[in-house]
Amino acid sequence: MDIQFLGTGSAYPGSERDNTSICFSNDGYHVLVDVSGNPCRKLKQFQVDLGELDAVVFTHFHIDHIYGLPSLLWGMWLESRKKPLQIYCDYRNEKKLQEWLTTMEAEKWPIAFAIEVETFDGDKKEELLTVGGMTFSCFKALHSVPTVGLDIRFGDQVVVYSSDTEFNTHIKEYEHIDMLIHEATSARKLAGNHTSLGEIVEKYDMDKMEEVVLVHLSDNEPYEEEVAKLGTSKVIIGEDLMKRTV
Repeated sequence: MDIQFLGTGSAYPGSERDNTSICFSNDGYHVLVDVSGNPCRKLKQFQVDLGELDAVVFTHFHIDHIYGLPSLLWGMWLESRKKPLQIYCDYRNEKKLQEWLTTMEAEKWPIAFAIEVETFDGDKKEELLTVGGMTFSCFKALHSVPTVGLDIRFGDQVVVYSSDTEFNTHIKEYEHIDMLIHEATSARKLAGNHTSLGEIVEKYDMDKMEEVVLVHLSDNEPYEEEVAKLGTSKVIIGEDLMKRTV
């Protein structure tokens, strides 16, 4: 399974990073988690065909995680996509999503593919979809609005994405994680509804993690300095257009 980081930045405008968005791919199947930046260009740089993207999963409805959707749908329409697109969101955001699709007037373009909206209860652990040998489940994250983290299983590999969250005891309960993709809005200082790199290292059992990839990163934070202090290669500072394989 390939994990492709379209963006790794926080909500703050970054000089080198787009906002965090990640595409999971295997055997020609692709699931995009959140949509920011220029999604069409980034997907093409990863050689992901806009006609073959299977699903979009929204972790929450803050602007930095959703604003790329009109551009994504526009690009799919211009490239004559026919395959249905599934969009997953918390049931509390379904009305907002439908209103947004109405505002886009996508039916007037006209889009030739079905947009299938699937909802979930983000307060509960729930399996969302299985595609290309990848199984995606959600769990409750701790943020200022309804937000989910994701558990992605691929064979015997376990990948966990925190999404935007404070320290989450659910993640701490795992016996083993092959890759933890965790937000680190700051390097040291505490920020409400978010996590710092310092908290990740202090509060999670790093021995249970094979690899930790930091995302949702802010400019002018001393991530490199803090990672160097750890004396381990398992903590990786995420970069836009980085690809990891598990």
